[in-house]
Amino acid sequence: MKKFIKSRRLRYGSTATVVTLLALALVVILNVILSTLAGRYSWMYKNMNVSYVYDVSENCKSYVAEHVITAIDETNEKLEANGQAPEKITVIFCDEEENIIAETTQKYVLDSVLELCRLFDGYIEVEFLNVWENPSLARSYGVTATTDVVCSFNGNHKVISLTDFYILDSYNSTTVTAYNGEKVLASSLMFVTQKDTPVCYFTANHGETMDDYEFLRAVIEAGYAISYLDLSTEEIPDDCNLLVTFDPKQDLIVSDNVSASSEVDKLNEYMNNGGKYMIFLSADTFVSGARENLEGFMADWGIEYQHETGSDGVENCYMIKDPSHSLSVDGYTVLAEKAMAGLGAEIFSDIDAASAFGNTTCIGFADGFESDGKGNYTKIVGNKTRTASPLMTTYASAEAWAGGRAVARAAEDPFVLMAISTQSCDNGEQACLVATASTDFAKGDSLKSAALSNNSALTYVFRHMGMDKAPVNLTVKTFGSTDIESLPTSRANTLTVLLTVIPAVACTGVGIFVLVRRKYL
Repeated sequence: MKKFIKSRRLRYGSTATVVTLLALALVVILNVILSTLAGRYSWMYKNMNVSYVYDVSENCKSYVAEHVITAIDETNEKLEANGQAPEKITVIFCDEEENIIAETTQKYVLDSVLELCRLFDGYIEVEFLNVWENPSLARSYGVTATTDVVCSFNGNHKVISLTDFYILDSYNSTTVTAYNGEKVLASSLMFVTQKDTPVCYFTANHGETMDDYEFLRAVIEAGYAISYLDLSTEEIPDDCNLLVTFDPKQDLIVSDNVSASSEVDKLNEYMNNGGKYMIFLSADTFVSGARENLEGFMADWGIEYQHETGSDGVENCYMIKDPSHSLSVDGYTVLAEKAMAGLGAEIFSDIDAASAFGNTTCIGFADGFESDGKGNYTKIVGNKTRTASPLMTTYASAEAWAGGRAVARAAEDPFVLMAISTQSCDNGEQACLVATASTDFAKGDSLKSAALSNNSALTYVFRHMGMDKAPVNLTVKTFGSTDIESLPTSRANTLTVLLTVIPAVACTGVGIFVLVRRKYL
């Protein structure tokens, strides 16, 4: 025993143990001290570079200069010609200035507005309105809370709720995850300076479910006003700049012994005069059967939703699954990429991130539409050329399921999840039909994600359909990284394995090295 106590192994081993324990104790003590100081003096908050995160981007400056300032100059030129004073955009915060500054989320918005005021001096100004002292003025704007912000110009105004400036967590509506002030401000300034606001009509009376505010907000941010239309009893108005059908539960009406009105005829007339029409369907849309009239109308424009009739004679629509590129464990919320060629590649040329399509079916191109070898499919209708093109497609690893069995794979030909069909009309307008194979594509979780391109894709589609003032490339600014949340399942699993294995291997290697060194001391 005495020999062992006096041995070099014990002495060096004891020394190593003591050093290790002291190092660990030092780390713990430093951690406690720094955490205490950080909590007391708000170091973590002060180290956030707010100006870096929330500076107005060059894209936003260019957008405001091109669309907003130009519109103000045109309006003021007419006002001055009539002997009237020129106008500015007034951004009104509905509380005292010190209260706005004291509340962080409102101050971020104020900072953005003040920077725009500095950049465009003489065009934009800020005012503060105490709604309790001036209730009648607040009511005239439609203000409902002290956190509201009003953009006003030449008799036009728009009220913006504070929550509209932010992206909220999908699972906790009180948790803010990103700042969307740049896009909201730019679109609001554009909205109040427009001469004639384009109108987007949503069809009704087919069981459509338009209960997701995020899609409505995307339409409004693009510059449209929103209204609703019953095609069965109303004609499509002349001021309809965009028509949307979202998840219809019933088919379109055609003239027959029951109805003298044909919704299909109204749509054909609208499209032949340069109409812009968007349709959102999903795998669930066809659970109760096909939509013969709607699908017939779409087939005339080259777009078909894919179905499969099994050996039992039952027809099922395709449902797309891709475990390798999915945001869900079951593989049915698939990631998609923009088309690699054709019109779709042109429209989405500036989009880099993937889009998410949940519960999606897929689209094919109708008989008679032939490939032009450039990524498009064309057909002569009358004396006009109709061109159908993919916009978004799956990855090659996707599969199509129908009736509980795999019926097709995308290894050679990716499945089309969003497509567009266009035609030049006699009046010089271009008709556009856009079909999407997933209603989840245009719902909250997908549109609010800063890591997905769903919102950007919609904005680029709006621009192509004639809304040239739609604010593109004005992205949300996240409070933290969303990279992990947006990883496909396969990449997330790989990353998990790497993060688990590498530290363990490293620790094992260090342990072996120490043991070997001790052995020969």
